Amino acid sequence: MLGMQVSFNIWDVLINLVFSYIATVGFALTVNIPHRVIHWSGICGCAGWMVYWLVTEASGGRMISNTLGAFAVGLVAVVLAKWKKCPVTLFSVPGRVPLVPGAPAYMVVRRLIDGKYIAAQQMMMRVAIVTVSIALGFLLSTLFQEAWNKYIKRLKLREKLKK
Repeated sequence: MLGMQVSFNIWDVLINLVFSYIATVGFALTVNIPHRVIHWSGICGCAGWMVYWLVTEASGGRMISNTLGAFAVGLVAVVLAKWKKCPVTLFSVPGRVPLVPGAPAYMVVRRLIDGKYIAAQQMMMRVAIVTVSIALGFLLSTLFQEAWNKYIKRLKLREKLKK
């Protein structure tokens, strides 16, 4: 399904970029991220959201879209943390915000209050799937980063032994 041709308006891309950046920076300000990295945490959130949005536009499912978006946030957070010499959490925690299913979680609570338990249960499953897929994306990005570091370490060791 991902091989399908995707067409989208440039305004859709710009709107998604701007609002994902604003959401990420707003959350970063709320949790007192240092000012020197707030912009970069916004970029991290934009990267994750754009991967999510592009996969969704390419007819990707809810789970694969969120998994790949969280994977992108994890990778970008690691790169930015090494570049800016900061903890990864300064980028990864705010970077997750655009992916978090806030509106569906609100709808679960609202339907529970209204007494619509079956509809709330169905919506709760959607929230659970998205939450698990975000966690899976971060797990995969961490595993990928550790495997990459081991690979680079082995390459350097081989180079050193050849000399």
